[in-house]
Amino acid sequence: MPKSLRIQELATPETAVQPVLQSVKKSKLTVLLVTGDDTLWPQVGADLGSGLVLKQLDSIDELVNSTPSAQAAIVLWDARNHPEPAAVLSRLNLHSSRFAVVALDDAGSADAWTLPIQHRQVVAHVGLPVVASELSSALDSAQEEVNSRLALLGDGSAPIEIDSPAPKKPWLVPAVIGGVIIAAAGAYFLSRGPAEIKPAPTVSAPAQASAAPPAAVKSPADADEKVDALIEKAQQAMLDRHFIDPLAGSALSLYREVLVVNPDNGEARQGLQRLSEILIARVQSALDDRKFDVALQFLETARSIDATDKRLIALDEKMASLRAELGPAQILAALNAQNFDRATQLIDEAARTKALPAAKLAQLRDEVHKRRDDFEVSRLLKLVDARMQQDHVIDPHNDSAVYYLDQAKQAGAAGPALQGQTQEVLKRLTQMARTAMQQHNFNDVDRILTELHGAGAPQAAINSLQRDLTLARNSLATQKSDQPQYLELAQSRLAQGKLTDPDGDSALFYVTQLRAADPKNSGLAQLTAALQSQILDRARATLDAGDADKAENLVLKAGSLGTSPDLDALNDKIRQRKAGGDALQMPEQSLTRLNKLDVQYPTRALQSNVEGWVELAYTVGADGNVSNIKLLNASPPRTFEASATRAVSHLRYQPVIQGGKAIPVGTQVRIVYRVPK
Repeated sequence: MPKSLRIQELATPETAVQPVLQSVKKSKLTVLLVTGDDTLWPQVGADLGSGLVLKQLDSIDELVNSTPSAQAAIVLWDARNHPEPAAVLSRLNLHSSRFAVVALDDAGSADAWTLPIQHRQVVAHVGLPVVASELSSALDSAQEEVNSRLALLGDGSAPIEIDSPAPKKPWLVPAVIGGVIIAAAGAYFLSRGPAEIKPAPTVSAPAQASAAPPAAVKSPADADEKVDALIEKAQQAMLDRHFIDPLAGSALSLYREVLVVNPDNGEARQGLQRLSEILIARVQSALDDRKFDVALQFLETARSIDATDKRLIALDEKMASLRAELGPAQILAALNAQNFDRATQLIDEAARTKALPAAKLAQLRDEVHKRRDDFEVSRLLKLVDARMQQDHVIDPHNDSAVYYLDQAKQAGAAGPALQGQTQEVLKRLTQMARTAMQQHNFNDVDRILTELHGAGAPQAAINSLQRDLTLARNSLATQKSDQPQYLELAQSRLAQGKLTDPDGDSALFYVTQLRAADPKNSGLAQLTAALQSQILDRARATLDAGDADKAENLVLKAGSLGTSPDLDALNDKIRQRKAGGDALQMPEQSLTRLNKLDVQYPTRALQSNVEGWVELAYTVGADGNVSNIKLLNASPPRTFEASATRAVSHLRYQPVIQGGKAIPVGTQVRIVYRVPK
């Protein structure tokens, strides 16, 4: 095991967490004046209402270090001549999403704050020197913003007590309702009260995927456009409060669909985390109104997003006290949230406590089995469509359209959806076979024919392609007299620097033709070595320029010419670059964690007494957050990866300082799973 890996032993899942929903006394709202200019204190204090308490701090660093995380407060920030205001706003939001920021800046700088105000990162801009009426209006708006955020996010207390109500502002209500979605750099907040949402109806897999797949072949660029469109729809669904209902157009389903196409999409993961915050905040309100079905649906959906959230434990305890009133509703809520492991666990608990009749338990178990199968089929068919759009038809082997189509058939897929996907895959494979045949890549054609057979292509179609392949091979065999021409053309294109492009007139193309026609040609070995060396040189230059994907593609083409130590070394360098970006690599044990690595043992693995480990690489950003998580290795495969990735994504570190500036660094960790004895 590499020395840079920190071993994290997981002895047993945590079983108890102190409840987080506690009540506290009402308190006055703090105004944090962040400035090194002492003349601002009397200007601000003179117009402060009796319901506000003013405190001055010299810098943002002092504010962060002296105030609790998640504190509610108004922040008056002296932003004059600050070089990176966006970074400060992001840092303030990360420290507390309950801050309402008012920017103090030169009177002529109002235009610079228009966009942050529109995005609700800043409540208002107050020009300097301070105008009393302008400051008073900004403070009123900030008070309403803080209370709106407390109403949504909660802090365990009653609303802030102020001596006199702030004047109503008709423009603020729609602004708060519109809210803001927290982005990577800052804060977008949703600020509406709880709304009743009915449990999501069950939709069978064929119904979910009833639309026929598009006839046209889509490019990877189309997949990117699809992701952008889905993100935009999901954000609009959040604004419209379509959190989990309706099923097909909710923020939940749209963000999850993004992750099918691109599992590493940060916007979708952040959107789901924000959605979980909203749902948990509304569970208690629904319980108080005794709307148990709504509360359960919120709770189980939040659990399906992040099962490690410690607030779930306190809410589960409340649900347990209401078990007699809930009956099978809690199980059905878990099913509607597509959290099948949780539903199975609840059924087992009901069986042990004899809370439900045996016949009802059997019916619920059958329902779990059916819905799990339908969900898996739907997921696999969506993956087929996603990989087709990304042009991953047969490669990589375990993450291709052909692979997921076969998995869907094994999972019991049937009906028009499967038939449409199958026809699209067969059509694409046939096109690939024809193209490979024209390029005389006969080994590729043989492989594609095997995939066509496995995908269920008609035997007549396979026989037709096989006949054409035989004719193409025979035709090439009669062109022996053209072999010197291949050699000359390859040498010419090599001299011209046309190494891999264009596809049909490059050095690589003609070397490939020569290898197929005359593998024993006396000039082939020297020409192949020279071509591979130049392709690798170009790949290194491309990697140094920051394009790891293009460099990887060039290395793949160089690898088609044979193996070499240089090829392996460059592959390792690309993998390291993609795992950690350009960040400095540091051992994880040399970094300072700010929170615990909270790992949830997968229920199925725990019940089956399965043990194992996962190695992950990731980047710790300049803000201490984790990103760019990559799987290095795991044993057994497809068991603990999701749990480990989820746990690492929640880690926070003290930023690494180099040359007086916070920098991103790459690191690795090994998480070990052991069943408690």
